[in-house]
Amino acid sequence: MRRVFLLLCLATLTTGLLAPVAGAEPARGAVFSGTGVWIDIWDAYEKTPDKVVAIAQQQGVSVIYVETANAKSKVDVVNPAPLKQLVVLAHAAGIRVVPWYLPGFQKPKVDQRRLAAAMAIGGTEAVDGIAVDIEATYVKNPSLRAQRAAALVAWLRATYPKAAIAAITPSPVNMYWPIFPYDALRTSADAFLPMCYPPRRLSAKQMYDMTVGCVTKLREVTGDQALPVHVISGLAGGLSTAGLDAAARGARDAGANGFSFYDLATTKANGWAALATWSAG
Repeated sequence: MRRVFLLLCLATLTTGLLAPVAGAEPARGAVFSGTGVWIDIWDAYEKTPDKVVAIAQQQGVSVIYVETANAKSKVDVVNPAPLKQLVVLAHAAGIRVVPWYLPGFQKPKVDQRRLAAAMAIGGTEAVDGIAVDIEATYVKNPSLRAQRAAALVAWLRATYPKAAIAAITPSPVNMYWPIFPYDALRTSADAFLPMCYPPRRLSAKQMYDMTVGCVTKLREVTGDQALPVHVISGLAGGLSTAGLDAAARGARDAGANGFSFYDLATTKANGWAALATWSAG
């Protein structure tokens, strides 16, 4: 997901089609509500589940989002033993766990297998949902890439019909995919988790406006004003205290169902304060 932050500087607006409102179940969409923390495969935190849960408890976090692998990983699940422990410890603390996978869309069967592996990281302790990180541009044909992204999430829905599924997407305000399958994704996913990252350093007002626009635009292009949206802002370490606070207020005022910063490793005291601002309503 760090890759998106760099690509935003070359972003162009999408021409996604409006979609009819799909029948995603509200209970599934609610899995992605509240505040969250993000851990990727490069983070030392992936190997210290006890520390992650302790931080999440201390900060009143609702959901832990943890990356299981990406398209270039040599295995289907990186750090499987700590991730299994994370699910158990988090659930004991009343915290939800949502694994996420970054597909490349070059090898659909590999992407499917790795999503299935992500669903199973908890063993007998089932995860609460799953998120598909739709950002990679390895497939250069925009139409084919969009088709494969939509097909992958549709496969996930067909394979796990009762699962809570989220689509992690680039910001619709700074979209760099010429074609993005909003309509198809809305049919299969229960919630959208847009990466509402600024393309450059912004003032607090600009950050607020951009975050509001991220949520508003996403609901416009999906044709669903009630769309469950969890805003991912960031990168946490690159935002000022005023910028962090502005992002939280923007997400809150736009009616986002959830809010978080990418990522846990770069979130400091001012980031936690901003999460508290969002939670306070």
